[in-house]
Amino acid sequence: MKKKLLAILMAMAMTFSLAACGSDSGETKEESGGGKETSGDEIVIGCLQDITGSTSGLGISVQKGAQAAVDEINEKGGIDGKDVVLKTYDTKGDVTEAVNAYITAVTVDEVSLVVGPPVANIANAIKETSESYDTPVMGFALDPTCQLKEDGSPYKNMFCFQPSATSQGQIMAAFALENELKTFGVLYNQENSYSVSLLDPFLDELKANDITVDENLIVAYGAADADYKTLLEPLVSAGVDAIYCPNYTQQLVAIKTAADELGYEGKLVCGLDAAPAFNTTYGGDCSNVYYINNINTDDPTTIEMSDEVADDVSAVNKYFLGYDVVMIAKECIEEAGLEDADALRDTIANVNGYKGLTGTITMDPETHMPKDMSMFMYTYDNQTPVMLGEFGI
Repeated sequence: MKKKLLAILMAMAMTFSLAACGSDSGETKEESGGGKETSGDEIVIGCLQDITGSTSGLGISVQKGAQAAVDEINEKGGIDGKDVVLKTYDTKGDVTEAVNAYITAVTVDEVSLVVGPPVANIANAIKETSESYDTPVMGFALDPTCQLKEDGSPYKNMFCFQPSATSQGQIMAAFALENELKTFGVLYNQENSYSVSLLDPFLDELKANDITVDENLIVAYGAADADYKTLLEPLVSAGVDAIYCPNYTQQLVAIKTAADELGYEGKLVCGLDAAPAFNTTYGGDCSNVYYINNINTDDPTTIEMSDEVADDVSAVNKYFLGYDVVMIAKECIEEAGLEDADALRDTIANVNGYKGLTGTITMDPETHMPKDMSMFMYTYDNQTPVMLGEFGI
């Protein structure tokens, strides 16, 4: 019995000794005041992305852009003399994985902030959980419900650094109207937050210009639906000028294929996910596809950086989003520090006139989303992207 008791006491002593050593290990620690007390020579930033799964091309592109920014920051001396470390967490496109990854990032690894996902379903999954912590999520989920509660107030930690679904839907409708498209069908994924969030802004902008889409030509589908020819048939038979398709790349490829097989000769008006690598994934003539994009591929700096990463990144626009948000994070940390979480969040919410690769970003502190930010509309000449113009609402 004495030997057993001695063993237990020795084990307890070792545990306390390790805990004491851990307190001086140089890792980031959560203070009682809600901020981060950084010791050592590193600032750790989390990157919550789909690295595997159906939207991994988007997540990997964001991660690589974020890492490029981190590398550049460190080459220039870091942030306040501290190296920046990017730690990536794979959500696997699964909401449960995402919540667990977020909790691990902010409680175990104690990251200073999170570069958030471009996928609305994932951002919606973590928004409630994020309220219990003091770690900002600087993401790209354009569904406003990822940032705003039902009462219209923002989730304290949730931020989006590209135009919201409201702005993007309006821009795509305005572009369609400017190009004299008058009759429309819609095919959208009713189980996907991204797709749903882009529906009403598009339809409302058309309605404001005296164009109403027949309810019979608004077709919803779900994950179990794979027969896109049957879904598209009423729209093609109606001979509409354009079919609005705010869907992910894999679905867009299937929709485009089915539309071609049905002999559809009108336009497909699509969201961000018809940007490259949609064209190479589809592999055929994409000349009737219109899409919105964050970047101006006629800009010399954008061209140069795009060429550098073209062989390594599938979604170049997401690469630039990842790059921009880390650079914004750097400026916010330098201004506010990491000791006061409220100060850091307030600085992020009030970013004003940041000139990035994806445009000039001014945040609205009431919505945690950019305001008055324009985007670019594109089509393809067969497989080659062609920028058609800059649009804003």
